Amino acid sequence: MIDRDWRIHHAYPLLARLPCPLAWRAATWLGRWHPTERQQARIAVKNGYLRAFPHLAQQPDLLEHWIQGYLDLFARETMDVYCMPRLHAQNVHDHIQITGTQHLDEARREGQGVILVLNHYSRLIMLLVGLGLLGYRQSMLTMRIDTENPELTPAMRAFLRTKVQRLLGFIGGQWLSLGDNLRPLVEGLRAGEIWIILADAYNPHISEWRDYPFLGGTLRLSRGIERIARKTGARLIHGVTHERAPDRLACELRPLPADPAEAMTTLIQQLEHDVLTTPWAWWHWNILDYIWTPAPG
Repeated sequence: MIDRDWRIHHAYPLLARLPCPLAWRAATWLGRWHPTERQQARIAVKNGYLRAFPHLAQQPDLLEHWIQGYLDLFARETMDVYCMPRLHAQNVHDHIQITGTQHLDEARREGQGVILVLNHYSRLIMLLVGLGLLGYRQSMLTMRIDTENPELTPAMRAFLRTKVQRLLGFIGGQWLSLGDNLRPLVEGLRAGEIWIILADAYNPHISEWRDYPFLGGTLRLSRGIERIARKTGARLIHGVTHERAPDRLACELRPLPADPAEAMTTLIQQLEHDVLTTPWAWWHWNILDYIWTPAPG
């Protein structure tokens, strides 16, 4: 059987030899191959949608549209890893448009570190690739992708390792994983560096949480970003990617309030707006039970 691992390690790299616009479009088709294998993912995403939007039970066509949009996005996000090496300073503007870089420039002029806060929304690594090609050095803090993360299969671990290593080639900075000594992150922010952290990353071992109003319920997230910002005096900027077409992405850097707690509240409000605008672009529908609680009644 042609399974997911075979597609990731053989079919996607083969299609990535096409011109990038064709490769991204072909990824959508490839991602729909073998629907039986993807049934478990479809069920998990469907359950997440119905939990947050019960009215979708009476709108099966819209529900199916959202599910398919989610799966198609992930197919193109997978292809991003293999198209990345084809991007360079001369062609990046054909595919990635970035607004709001003046906020990074302002922080750099003032010698202030920046926490570039992203969420698991849309094709987020392409914003980082675009910034790297514009000359912005970035470092990142991510989940573990080694054997200490038992949720990952060996094939997925190998794919994520490729993803991270290729991304590091563009952003040029350091890479830390949760559980590592965070001294390089703290010292880097104090020295004016840019560090990427995902606000909505799920880690069941984190003890400090904060609840945010979200989609009529409560989203529970780590307070780590807020704590690091207070410790280092770093500025928080929200990075978002919007897919206009498979080969055209509109990315924006959004300023946030100076106070870290207010900044995170604003960021989650912005995430809610983005999710309501393009619900299938948020990755976390399949784990919604772990991070979101509906309002009583």
